[in-house]
Order: sequence, then C-alpha cells, then structure tokens
Amino acid sequence: MKHSDKVINSRFNKLFEKSLKKSRKCYYPNCNEQAINSHILQKNGILSGISENGHIYVLKTDFLNTGLFHFKKSGINVTYTFKGFCKYHDKEVFKEIEDYEIDFDNYLNQLLFAYRTILNEKRKKEVLLDWYNYQKNDEVLKYYLIQDYIEKSIYGNKQAINDLVYYEKAILSDLNSNNESFIFKVRYVKQTDICLASHFTFETTRQMQETIIKTGKDIKILTDIFISFFPLENESVLIVGFLKENENTCKEFVNNLFEIITVR
Repeated sequence: MKHSDKVINSRFNKLFEKSLKKSRKCYYPNCNEQAINSHILQKNGILSGISENGHIYVLKTDFLNTGLFHFKKSGINVTYTFKGFCKYHDKEVFKEIEDYEIDFDNYLNQLLFAYRTILNEKRKKEVLLDWYNYQKNDEVLKYYLIQDYIEKSIYGNKQAINDLVYYEKAILSDLNSNNESFIFKVRYVKQTDICLASHFTFETTRQMQETIIKTGKDIKILTDIFISFFPLENESVLIVGFLKENENTCKEFVNNLFEIITVR
C-alpha cells in the first residue's frame, strides 16, 4: 500500500513525540527519580530577556525536508528544556547559576553550563535511539525505510552517547574535586538576542572515515567543543570549553574563533 507524504510525515512526527515524551530517569548518579523538564539555559534572566509575551523563536526542521529550516514561536516554559534531572537535583546541582548572580569567569559555573549542554545532547541521542527503533517496528514506515540507514543511525547515536559519557564523567569528577580538567574561554560581545547551548565535534566526517580506512576502527573518543552563548543586560557572553587533554588538537581553532569575534 502506498501512503502519501502527509501520512508518512505524520507517522514520523507521532513516533518522535512518543519518544520525546517517554519517561526518563534523573541523570544524577544513583538517582532513580523521574526527570522533569530542566531548562538548558535559565528561564529567568536569560530566556526572559529575549522573550516577547513569554515566547521566543526556535529553529525547526521538517522530517521529509531535512535541509529546510524555519523558525517557530515557542513558550519559554518549554523552550530549551530536556528531561535531565529530578526536581531536587535540578535545583541542587545548578543552584550556583540559578539562585545567585553568575560569575562567568568562575570555573565551577563554566563547568555547570557545559554539564547541562552535554546531558542535553546525551538525552537527544537517547530520544533518537528510541525513535529509530519505533520506526523499525511501525506498520506504515517499515515499507519505506532503508534498513541499512536505520542500523547505521542507531550505531552512530550509540557511539555518540559513549563519547558524551566520557565527557560527563570528566565533569562529574571535577564537580566532586578540585580538579580542573577543562579549559574555558569567555568573551563579552555586543548584545545579540540569540541563545545557544550546544557542542560540536572538531573532527570532520572525512577525518573519521579516513581513520576507519587506515586503522579499521573508529576514533576512540571524538574531540568535543562546548559552546554557550546568550544575552545579558546590554551585552552577550560567549563561553567555549574543551578538555585540557585535547588542547593540542583544538586550541588553535578556538583562538582563531575568538580573534574574529567582535568585542563589545
């Protein structure tokens, strides 16, 4: 049976919502409580500063037209949220950047921003894993899926989670000790009403493929760079961080990035 693009897209959306709304446990070590919707960036003071009538615009895409992006208005109560921590740990772990005036040059505060970014990305990958598995068993989509693509997507997301767990453990170690395993750079610039809390992998797809061809194995741990960018009063702040052990790999890139960013 042939189905219309509208029906297929509806199935993708329905299964994605199912995965997104699935109950998740708190990320705090040894906590089995259910996770609530945690804000990646603070609702008060950051998101509220660029909101209009309690809403901001977020970037969206279409499952059937992945190259087509558009902006959609979204309420700040649900924007930039993910199921990360239970109510207690969401408040307790991040109180230094939630309840007090933030010192952006403080290592602990920089680490907390990176921590949320990492766990948000980790949760995204877990949501995608469930979504791909739902697709495999869906009575409509199973006729249209390229199984090899689905299996490679599942494998890729599992590998990405492994990388994120590596960085998560490094952050937890620093939070529980006086170690400083990361390097953070901070720059204050002219205010721009844009919020960003994400990471990207330094190695290109070509470099990863070349490593597999040469060694027969994936790169053990990819080099992740963590970025937070958000407006404050009359300015915006950019925080970029990476592991000290990756300094030789990405220091030059980060320094060049900061050289081209306009100061306030």
